Amino acid sequence: MEKRLLDYILVPAGLLIMVAYHIWLLYQILKNPTRTIVGINAINRRFWVRAMMEDVSKNGILAVQTLRNNIMASTLLASTAIMLSSLIAVLMSNGGGNREAGFVYGDKSELGFSVKYFCILVCFLVAFLFDVQSIRYYSHASILINVPSKKMSPHNRHSSLTA
Repeated sequence: MEKRLLDYILVPAGLLIMVAYHIWLLYQILKNPTRTIVGINAINRRFWVRAMMEDVSKNGILAVQTLRNNIMASTLLASTAIMLSSLIAVLMSNGGGNREAGFVYGDKSELGFSVKYFCILVCFLVAFLFDVQSIRYYSHASILINVPSKKMSPHNRHSSLTA
């Protein structure tokens, strides 16, 4: 088999395995959430939010500090993703270094390397986008976690928005 044909077989096979796994994982999360770590973490987060909102005066600082730590972790991951994106962009513009290395399989042509680098670049940029979105959601959650749920009724929400 020609080495350049490896890309046509291995890449779609890898993508198919990844998509099949994520479909199976989504099914498990929806039907049996306690069988996956994603489901268990979601259940535990719901309990944590309820516990933090029960006594805001006691748990408010803990909740905000926890969410701040999550924001800092997401910021670190976003910075890492954008730095790696920059590194891939530099490799793309400089020709990519040693193309005859033994650990590169498949197509070693200029176009093949450009496509591979571009795919990796897109993955890191999508990771950056998701990390920025998580920062946004944690920021909103840090504001909402300190709102006393007992004092919030539909009537109070409407009157506070118009005032």
